[in-house]
Amino acid sequence: MNTLNEIIHLARAYDLILRGGFYVNEDDNVPEIADGVNASTLILFGNAGSSFWECFSGSREVADGQADPLNRWSQRVGEIIASKLTGRALFPFGGPPYQPFITWAKKAESLQSSKIGMLIHPQYGLWHAYRFAIALSDSLVDSAAIPRVRQPQAIDHDICQRCIDQPCLSTCPVGAFSDSGYDVEACYGFLKQNAESSCRTETCQARLSCPQGHAFHYQAEHARFHMDAFFHSVANRLDK
Repeated sequence: MNTLNEIIHLARAYDLILRGGFYVNEDDNVPEIADGVNASTLILFGNAGSSFWECFSGSREVADGQADPLNRWSQRVGEIIASKLTGRALFPFGGPPYQPFITWAKKAESLQSSKIGMLIHPQYGLWHAYRFAIALSDSLVDSAAIPRVRQPQAIDHDICQRCIDQPCLSTCPVGAFSDSGYDVEACYGFLKQNAESSCRTETCQARLSCPQGHAFHYQAEHARFHMDAFFHSVANRLDK
């Protein structure tokens, strides 16, 4: 059986953090670990801020210049850790169909949906992500730690409603974010026409304006990496 400390240690080897977990029931839609072997526990791994960036940016997936380096790195690392834990690695990419990571994340941690759609964390704000999950066939043996994994501390208030100014809804130069949702075409159109804007060369200014989790803002190189990936992904979809 695995212990929580063993799992945390394996994550730290790649500068990742344990993002929480829970005991699985049928409604969670967690795949079997193998034919006839059901998952008992699901553990989520990811980053807060740029915690993993140095490890990833020096990886062979970045060095080879091929497409999707972060997904390929996440898959390699996830499968290594899963093998050591005798579990199954599951990823938020590679679909359709896609694994229900948002649902899993909300069950594993104290998260809310932000005004700009992203999940907001009470400590990390908007500056966090999930790289993979690992399904285990057994429960964790250190029973004293199990409630920390199974029952995240509830947030007793709405983070965004407590933010009086809500700058995320007014900072975007084209007003792509509103209470009615996210206008991805307006966002992409601005980025395409304004290649030198801070939105394009740095990161989303609406996201950056959120006061929650300020200490976890992504490093500049990390932020640009995600903006480039977002821009090219949307371009492939809208410019066909």
